[in-house]
Amino acid sequence: MITISDKANCSGCSACYAVCPQHCITMRPDEEGFLYPSVDINLCINCGACDKVCPLRKPFIVDEEKTSAFAVQNKNESIRMQSASGGAFSAFAAVVLNKGGIVFGGCFDKDFNVCHDSVATIDDLKRLRCSKYVQSDMGNTFSKVKALLKEGRLVLFSGTPCQVEGLNSFLKRKYDNLITLDLVCHGTPSPGLWKKYLAWNSIEEKSPITYVSFRDKHFGYAGSTMAIGFENGKTKYQSLAIQFFKYTFFQDLNSRPSCFKCHFKTIHRNADITLYDCWHINAFDKSMDDDRGTTMVLLHTDKGENLFNETKPFIRFCKADVDKAIELDGIMATQCPSPNPKRRQFFKDANELTFEQLINKYYPLSIKKRFIQCLKPIMHKLGVLNHLKRFISK
Repeated sequence: MITISDKANCSGCSACYAVCPQHCITMRPDEEGFLYPSVDINLCINCGACDKVCPLRKPFIVDEEKTSAFAVQNKNESIRMQSASGGAFSAFAAVVLNKGGIVFGGCFDKDFNVCHDSVATIDDLKRLRCSKYVQSDMGNTFSKVKALLKEGRLVLFSGTPCQVEGLNSFLKRKYDNLITLDLVCHGTPSPGLWKKYLAWNSIEEKSPITYVSFRDKHFGYAGSTMAIGFENGKTKYQSLAIQFFKYTFFQDLNSRPSCFKCHFKTIHRNADITLYDCWHINAFDKSMDDDRGTTMVLLHTDKGENLFNETKPFIRFCKADVDKAIELDGIMATQCPSPNPKRRQFFKDANELTFEQLINKYYPLSIKKRFIQCLKPIMHKLGVLNHLKRFISK
């Protein structure tokens, strides 16, 4: 029977929940808002399946180490602008869908909670497009993937590295009709905190939320910003309250404990394809540097290479040196973030303070923040924001 004595040893992938033959495991939120397995001991038969399937309780072994790298942009400019980076995921997914396949990925439900779901049409693909900086609720995703694979359907599964490893462990064997795609991620923020953040913004605006983007390109790719749209017609980009959630993410305040000891931080992976932001496209091909977004694509397997070759008619791309691609923009592929010393107190405050008090304590308004808030739109119009971002990152 699976027990969690150290929360750093559970990524919340839900493989244990999916594999349980007695259906006696539920995923329940803890005081920080992250899902963990809870076992009904009255139903448990102590078969050990949940312990055996956990990807964090077995050695992490990469089957192949033959990674190649490409900087990619979707030729469809509308799709690229709707995407977090270069629209590579949409290009890969479209090829799979056009072959009658099914694509799984993170999406918003009607209340803007983040969950995994599947799409079968190009029109529905927009639900999976663009990054979501919240840990996804997997629900019955693994079981749905397995059922489709057994039917012979082509499946593209996208998720974080721990979700891909969880799926592979749950399936127990390789399927020729499964393609896996993972992301280089900094961490997975709290779904519970996200709910509080959404509720507070809706109350402040006195209007229901109708649109959310973690990476809106209103100010270009280099100035991509959190954006929230409301039923009253307003869309907020620059307010400090809107930016608060991403700020606490990049300050390592709101991610899951396991993210700070991630088992899967490596260049070579068991996913067929890995995606992440290519901010320094000018280092690989200056002609592609247009501040609209570029994705760095790592191909790890023949299956990944084959899908990439099928996608070529729909993308612009250039080959990149793997080590250089990691050094410039992919350091998160190999390095875990360090937990903020204030993290524990932050979550304690999140449960005790009003959200406005939480913002004022951890992201107080300052002259510097006001100045940056006013300067960003101006710099975007002048066309210098992209260059400044690269200069600061050096």
